[in-house]
Amino acid sequence: MITRLEDKIELFLQEGEGYKVEFKESIKDLDREMSAFANAAGGTIVLGVNDRGEKKGIDITNKLKSQIQDIAANCSPRINIQFEQCGNILLIQIAEGKNKPYSCSKGFYLRIGPNSQKMTRDEILQFSIDEGIVRYDEIINQKFSFDDFDKDRFNIFLKKANITVKLPQEELLVNLGLAEKSAEEIFFKNIASLMFSQELKKVHPQAFTSCLLYAGDSRSNIIDRKDFYGSLIEQVELALQFVERNTMLAYQIKGLKRKEVPQYPINAIREAIINAIAHRDYFERGSNVFVHVYQNYIEVINPGGLFKMKPEDFGKVSSRRNERISDLFRMIGWMERAGTGIRRMQEEMLHSGLKKPQFDFSENFFYVAFNGHTRDELGQISNGDNHIKLNERQKKALDYISEKGKITSSEYMLLTNAEKRTAIRDLNQLLNMNLLTIKGPITGKGRYYILVGDKGDIR
Repeated sequence: MITRLEDKIELFLQEGEGYKVEFKESIKDLDREMSAFANAAGGTIVLGVNDRGEKKGIDITNKLKSQIQDIAANCSPRINIQFEQCGNILLIQIAEGKNKPYSCSKGFYLRIGPNSQKMTRDEILQFSIDEGIVRYDEIINQKFSFDDFDKDRFNIFLKKANITVKLPQEELLVNLGLAEKSAEEIFFKNIASLMFSQELKKVHPQAFTSCLLYAGDSRSNIIDRKDFYGSLIEQVELALQFVERNTMLAYQIKGLKRKEVPQYPINAIREAIINAIAHRDYFERGSNVFVHVYQNYIEVINPGGLFKMKPEDFGKVSSRRNERISDLFRMIGWMERAGTGIRRMQEEMLHSGLKKPQFDFSENFFYVAFNGHTRDELGQISNGDNHIKLNERQKKALDYISEKGKITSSEYMLLTNAEKRTAIRDLNQLLNMNLLTIKGPITGKGRYYILVGDKGDIR
């Protein structure tokens, strides 16, 4: 009678050696194969079979099993194994390791295809980075000191995070995971210099965000470009301002009520920029975060593909490349541990009557694209009359009028820091768009502007 284990062995013999199967006649170099499987996805060593898949058999005794257990125990860390025996064939099952990388007396090995290959120094380092054993934001930065630490940026963060506890600064830095203390000396981590450096470009030249504005829907004609080198918090805020400043906005005005309809739901764009800056690969020095603003869509791209996650798990589970960055962003209300950012982006787009964002990823990059309202769509939303693209000064003025009830040209100049000629041009545009109307004397002092539909009561 053929047992299921015999069927399993026969299947191994028919398929031959592969990524998860290794044939061995003896226990020679067994530790190499064990560590290679533990560093990869696990596998099975079929003991008693030669490289050609021929059964040779082996004398399976308690002493042999004990020897094999000792070999596994002498790997670092210890590798857990299980046995299955069928006659004079012994199967040694090695699960994927939870404490990678594993080494044996001969070094570090990794299963690549049907072979176990020894890793070089650089490969070990990259392997450790890929596995999250070495995280950029948690590395001690020997070159960063209190002379480089920006106390004002740190205090702004504490205020944003509502942290009011009274602790000595050094103790607070350690408790927040920004530094370590040894022999009464403080050693800053990279997270501290990424968030609170006086000059980030000097410490981490790769840690910046580039925002580009294009004429049309291709990259052939760049209208504007800004590279932001401030703290990671400032990069998020400045990149978002760039998007708001360079995308369209429609208004629906009913009576005295004004509803803004942006080309994109700003919360979705904010989420994408936060995720890009929080999850990018800061070891990568040849690229940075990019925000591309086209006429009808936006791309947010960051170096670093999916981290410790299978493509089929994308959007279902959370895996954070930079734990400390994510923690600090969470403390100021920008992120959640639950990993719901993808879902929030999708929901924001759908609630705005837009298609879900498109996600793509490779080994080295993560990409998200948002298709916004077109010019014609915004025109229809605003009943065909108030389809507008406002500059930041005009947006600020409309908000001011909504709150105060009116604005004069002098107040406009003071509010927006604009010259008189610029203020008059901006106000005339708002008049032509039928958003504002003039009250007061036709000439001279006393003229002011109110929203269309307002009776002119000064509140």
